[in-house]
Amino acid sequence: MMLFFMVMLVSADASMPLHAQTFKKDDPYSGRSLVCDRCPPGMYLRAPCSATQKSDCVKCPNGAYTEFWNHISKCLRCSMCAENQVVKQECSPSNNCECECKEDYYFNKKYEACIKHKECPPGYGANITGTPQQDTECVQCQPGFYSEVSSAKATCVAQSNCQAGGLRVVLKGQSWHDTLCASCDDLKTRDGAEYLHEILPTFFIQLHQTMGITKMRRLAMRLPQEGGKKPLRGTVMKLSRRGLNNFMNSWDQGAGKDQVRKLPEVLRNIGAFNMGDKLERKLKYIDQQSKLCEGLVEVAQNELK
Repeated sequence: MMLFFMVMLVSADASMPLHAQTFKKDDPYSGRSLVCDRCPPGMYLRAPCSATQKSDCVKCPNGAYTEFWNHISKCLRCSMCAENQVVKQECSPSNNCECECKEDYYFNKKYEACIKHKECPPGYGANITGTPQQDTECVQCQPGFYSEVSSAKATCVAQSNCQAGGLRVVLKGQSWHDTLCASCDDLKTRDGAEYLHEILPTFFIQLHQTMGITKMRRLAMRLPQEGGKKPLRGTVMKLSRRGLNNFMNSWDQGAGKDQVRKLPEVLRNIGAFNMGDKLERKLKYIDQQSKLCEGLVEVAQNELK
């Protein structure tokens, strides 16, 4: 039915121009050919002209429209926005409603639907921020820059400059975490595992992106708990990825230094050897910086003697 109206909307006569303001009609009484006025945009033809009367045009009711000069007997129904769309322009008697994808979504031509913008994982930033018409484009962070979040909008930011603040590099920055800085006084009072806490949330995001959910549940079951208690297996094995992420972040916030130091071995025990080794190397580097600070203090003290 809609196609029928659209055909009439354009032209009832193939020889008529697209926006002609008149149309031909045979008078049912005399058989004469009449030239009737079309109705302007925003109106429809309630009654065609006759030998004694002009065309009777009426304004479209709410929720309906005509966009061109026409001689259709009923206005077209305004469109409705689809899922994940918002109204860009309200429907009026002379214009159909215009829709666009809502914030954080873009129109995917393949699926003909609004799809959520791609999130750039840690180590990547948004090179082109997504729009209602285009998806986010991600790019890997260059040396000296990092991103520690999964985001469709965040860009890579510069690593901290420890030297500028008169501090030591406790942990070299990577594309997925910032450079960690500290003074020797801080290193003397804090255990290396405390510095590792700062990058564990992003580290867990990486695990979620590289591990299957079964292995992630095994890891959650084996995370060292205070007092050696284990979480209920049935509860952990039912957790979704979001639930597992929350579970691990909660563990990170409450874990002591001894629990954090056991994490590399736990990872190796579930078969995540590369991740376990990566974490252990970071711990060793932090500990090394702490020992270097102790050596500097001893040298300074000897020089004062």
